[in-house]
Amino acid sequence: MLATFVQVEPGLLDDPSSLERLFTPELPAIFDPERMREAILARGPQLLAGAMDLHPQLRSQIEQSLGRTQAALRSGEGGEAVFALMKERMGGGGRGRPAGAHDELSLDKAWHGVHYLLSGTVEPGGSLLSQAVLGGTEIGEDFSGYGPARYFTVQQVAELAAVLDSPEIEQEAAGRYDPARMTELQIYPFGWEPGAREWLLDALADLRAFYVGAAAEGRAVVTCLV
Repeated sequence: MLATFVQVEPGLLDDPSSLERLFTPELPAIFDPERMREAILARGPQLLAGAMDLHPQLRSQIEQSLGRTQAALRSGEGGEAVFALMKERMGGGGRGRPAGAHDELSLDKAWHGVHYLLSGTVEPGGSLLSQAVLGGTEIGEDFSGYGPARYFTVQQVAELAAVLDSPEIEQEAAGRYDPARMTELQIYPFGWEPGAREWLLDALADLRAFYVGAAAEGRAVVTCLV
């Protein structure tokens, strides 16, 4: 799972159907749907069931999207449903990005670790710092299988930028890095080691710059796990 953030003009939030195009790029010319189908039918359901073990808070969303339980996926059922969802996710952006979309940031697989360093929690909560990565208001359909996209208004972006730009944030975040505790809490992508601390702090710096830049331009932000 990867987390992507996109700065948008506020008016784009009035058209939820266009937001999918922010996160689903065009298929490359070399894409071979039949080879992809064969690979997913062979192991896709089982791999997805394993991912649900590692990230249980997404289990119900995935089961609902595929119409299959985790047990069914583990037994190898649902390959066609997984393939259809993957193809939809990969092919939804054929019309290109919508007008009003601007700078983009990918936290790649660092998103959950960054969230934890900011908030000390597994899930988003009431504090601004716990909202920066996993918060926001859901908008549109669940096109990714990991929940709908989420947005922050211009005012919320300004508030997040202000708190993220506080001088003490990086020091407090660095102090929360605890590989053993993060592994115990199943902070994605798991297997935390001391060397990952700088990776997360670099990603946090990118997130801070992204929000500060969006606030300076008076933009909203849309984010999604894909």
